[in-house]
Amino acid sequence: MRRLFLTLPAVSLIAVLALAGCRTEPGVAAYVENLTISTDQLAAAVEQRMADDNIAAVVEPGDPDYQRVVLSLLVQEAIYRVLSADYDVEVTDREVQDKLDELLSGDDVQSVEDVYAQLAAEQMLAEIDVRENVRQALTREAIAAEEGLDGPIQEPALRQRYEEIKDQLSTITLGFITVPDQQTADATLAAVLADPSSYEGLAATYAGPNTQPVLRSAPLTDVPGPLLPNVQQTPAGQGFTVAIPETGGIVVGYVAAREVPPFEAVRSEVRVEAVAGVDAAVTGLVTEMVAELDIDINPRYGSLDQGRVVPGGGGVVRILEDAGTT
Repeated sequence: MRRLFLTLPAVSLIAVLALAGCRTEPGVAAYVENLTISTDQLAAAVEQRMADDNIAAVVEPGDPDYQRVVLSLLVQEAIYRVLSADYDVEVTDREVQDKLDELLSGDDVQSVEDVYAQLAAEQMLAEIDVRENVRQALTREAIAAEEGLDGPIQEPALRQRYEEIKDQLSTITLGFITVPDQQTADATLAAVLADPSSYEGLAATYAGPNTQPVLRSAPLTDVPGPLLPNVQQTPAGQGFTVAIPETGGIVVGYVAAREVPPFEAVRSEVRVEAVAGVDAAVTGLVTEMVAELDIDINPRYGSLDQGRVVPGGGGVVRILEDAGTT
């Protein structure tokens, strides 16, 4: 199943202090610094999302809880507008689309439409919200670059990281046959090494739950745990024997081939890991900035708590505002 990691870097938490209702005008739902989110804007934003078939399928018209969800999203968007202005960074629509294309690409069975339907059902996110989440993730990347924190996602660092983990990314063509004793194991391994085409016949002789009937190619991460240390140490075209009590015998392993993907084939995967680290590093800086922002919620709608506008208000509340979504 294809999964859309909205932060594709990582989730970061922004701690903010907000006074509920310090600035209140009937036509304003929320204030973020000198930006306002009017009640008309909120109503239009709700209407826009309700026009999304995926949202309409999971939200009842006029649902006050969903209105608060949308207000939370608009406040988050306004926070990022302030951050972008302060750092003088801009993420274009083209960059957002390119990142979405990257996140949604792949040869899995889940369609793009299914991804959006799933996000709507699980998180009440419309497509417009998904795009905004991606924009915010890219904004954090841009802030990291401005602060000189983006070294790990530069090409030399990515190649260095690839060299460190390339063996973990390799594909192994592996077979294993469980036999009753060490003497049989030694003879079986010798036969396979002498004639690899004999593997299937030997596997059939010792068929069972702990024998793989044919050689199979799979990522190294799919190798059964008890065999992994031996597989990692065995060159292609060689084998090993190991006693595993749970199998009731001796396992004969044969590593027919080992393919290490070239850097270009896994660059995006390596970069995802690096971006997550950069995103975590920039979180502290972003947190400090947002903590200084003047954010007010009209008590008619509630107050911000745990990243959401919730019913009720008054007093000082602590906000944990998601800078992204998983």
